[in-house]
This record gives sequence, C-alpha cells and structure tokens, in this order.
Amino acid sequence: MKSDRIHIKNKIGEVSTLKIEPFDTTKRYSKPHKHNKYIEIVYLSEGSGTHTIDSKVYTIQPPVFYFVKRGEVHHWAIDSMPKGFVIIFKDAFIEETSDKQINNLLIQITKLNHLKVDEPFVIEQLFELLCLEQKTTKNKDVTEGLLKALFTKIVVGCKLFKSELPKNKVDELVLLLNNKPQNSVSFYAEQLHISPQHLNSLCQSQLQKSASEVIAIYVNKEAKRLLLYTNLNITEIAHQLQFNDVSHFVKYFKKSNQITPLNYRKIGLQ
Repeated sequence: MKSDRIHIKNKIGEVSTLKIEPFDTTKRYSKPHKHNKYIEIVYLSEGSGTHTIDSKVYTIQPPVFYFVKRGEVHHWAIDSMPKGFVIIFKDAFIEETSDKQINNLLIQITKLNHLKVDEPFVIEQLFELLCLEQKTTKNKDVTEGLLKALFTKIVVGCKLFKSELPKNKVDELVLLLNNKPQNSVSFYAEQLHISPQHLNSLCQSQLQKSASEVIAIYVNKEAKRLLLYTNLNITEIAHQLQFNDVSHFVKYFKKSNQITPLNYRKIGLQ
C-alpha cells in the first residue's frame, strides 16, 4: 500500500560517514525507497534479475556498477544469488576528504546510473582491500588512496576523465536539485548566492541549456517518482514541486512527457 511519501532508508549509522562492505545477499528483493542523504555505489560480480532506478528498469548483467544518488528511488528484484560490494557516502565524508580529487571524480561518476565493467579483477581486488581496511586499521589515508584508485578506474572506464574537474556553481546546482527539486530558478540562484541571470549564463556556457531547462530535468524526474511511488494527488504533487497551480504543472509535465500526469500514473500502475 502506498503512502503520501516515499519510504526513506538509512543504511549507515549516525556517527559513520563511510560504509564499505560485501553486498547483503538477504536484500535480493526490496520495496521502492530513497536514501537518507547519502550516495550508494553498488558493484555486482554475480546475480540476475532487475534493478529499478526511478522509472528506468535495468536488467542485471554482471559485472556492473550501479550509482544511486540522493533523491532517486530504487529497488531490487534479484532472482539468483548475488555477489558484490556496496559503498555508502555521507556528505560529511565528501566534505572532509584530504584529497579533493576524490570529490571531483565522484562528481563525474554520479552523472551515471550504471556502468558495465571491462576489468573486473582489478575492481574486485580494490574492493577486497577497502573492506579489509574498514575491518582493521581504518586508516583514512589508505582508505582515500584506495577509493581514488577505484574511482579513477571507473571514470577512465566510462571515458569521463578530465585532468581538471573544478567544483563550481553548476555542480552545486546539481547537488541541490538532487536533494530537493523545485520549479524555481530564483530559489536556486538565491541558494547559490548569485543572480538568476548569472545562473542562466553558467548553465548555458557549461551545459548548453538554460537554468530552467536544467531544473526541468530534475523536477520532471521527481514528479515521476511521486506519481509512481506515492498516493499524493496531482494538486499535492504540483504544490510540493512549487508550481503556482495544478494546471501549470499538468501542462509542464505533458510538454516534457507527451502524456498527462494522471495517465502516466495509470500506465505505471498496470
């Protein structure tokens, strides 16, 4: 039975900022849920079935990575014994890293939702070392060095690597949108301490899209999540996403998806 909000899971303790461990084989089937303000990276070397992230259903074909970001709704339906590893990051870990190149690599990685792996042996060896380090000395420098090696392998594997990956206002905008998308350029400009015009200019130069077009991508994703995974009515969803009225939201959604919100929900429930 659906509720008026998406279920939120917390898989890491209040004190911990990083968790690395083998994939829990008892979690082969899960209900749709969000994460409590953290990023999850899952690597599967064995297993079959499906992994759904928002409205996208991925057929599990190991070896493969899945990257689940803040705000995204996901659930598993694994029909054979899985094997792999899980990394969970809180914002605090990212903020406190000594080597900021780790953060830059992570920004690139989380542009993806999944990635097929060509060199599983190296990836799995790095995971084994990370798990061992977490169980024993928990040396921060060693952990960061292993994470940097792992992330570099991922980024090079998906050809996203750049020599310079500076954190900027557009990256900050994306982080804000992942946390709580809403239909307002002025809101995000205020959060970033710049003018709406400056934000629009940055988005145009870096993403070749206007600020409103970038925001629309994330608002549309959140609208689909709320339609599929909650019992909120259309008016309540429009209000949550900061639309002035429900008719504006319906037109906005239909323009992006060529279907009304109500019909999208009906199709998704079939």
